Amino acid sequence: MKNRIFLLTSIAFFGWLAISCNSENNSTTSQLIITLMDSEGDYDEVNVDIQGVKVHVSSDAEDDDSGWITLDNPNTGVVDLLTLTNGNVIVIGDTEVPAGKISQIRLLLGPQNTLVIGDDVYDLDVPSGEQSGLKLKVNATLVGGVAYTMKLDFDAARSVVKRGNSGKFGLKPVIRVITEAISGAIKGEVMPAAENVAVFAIQGEDTVSTYAIADQSAYLVEGVPAGTYKVVFVPGEDSIYDKDSVENVEVLVDQVTMLETVTLPEKE
Repeated sequence: MKNRIFLLTSIAFFGWLAISCNSENNSTTSQLIITLMDSEGDYDEVNVDIQGVKVHVSSDAEDDDSGWITLDNPNTGVVDLLTLTNGNVIVIGDTEVPAGKISQIRLLLGPQNTLVIGDDVYDLDVPSGEQSGLKLKVNATLVGGVAYTMKLDFDAARSVVKRGNSGKFGLKPVIRVITEAISGAIKGEVMPAAENVAVFAIQGEDTVSTYAIADQSAYLVEGVPAGTYKVVFVPGEDSIYDKDSVENVEVLVDQVTMLETVTLPEKE
């Protein structure tokens, strides 16, 4: 039986995920989610064997092995590309990567690639995918603290090629990479710096939070979906300072919203 990859009907799931989790105060990385999708094809099944995915961070040499990052815990297995239409996608990788330029993605395929036409099943030969992976040009710049998706639009109809009159088929992947930011971030300072202050971005019943690190005062609330928030600053219970807040903070996709420095008032 095929090891089917979990199928998602909407990338909106990740908006919920970002809202539900606390963020770390780290502006040097971005969250990267890599998904796979497809358009319609004239076959019954086009099955590809996903074995992993890598991204290449900025360097002078794009093929420099030291620049490649393998995504941790990828979703691997055989998936029918023709099920990934009409907004359906699968997630094949999700990880933190250094903020900055991403030049390439390398999609690693295994040997279990097949084409189904009626009752007939044909092996799909993918020599380059089995050896070093399919290299896809990206040329995207990721902003620290912002979450992104890179959608791999795998055109199954154009990717399947017939090997002359041999009755055999091969896979020559035609893949378009679509990079989309799916969140923004909120950044600023809260004084006095000696306080360990919790920072909450609140929208209705949803909250994203982080801490302003004591003795540094800076904070970064990462992975915040676009919208208008109330940002609340809460010192520790034993602090001589009271909480404070900033209303109507607008967060935009692919941007870091900078707030003016907040100085906590002393308790009365």
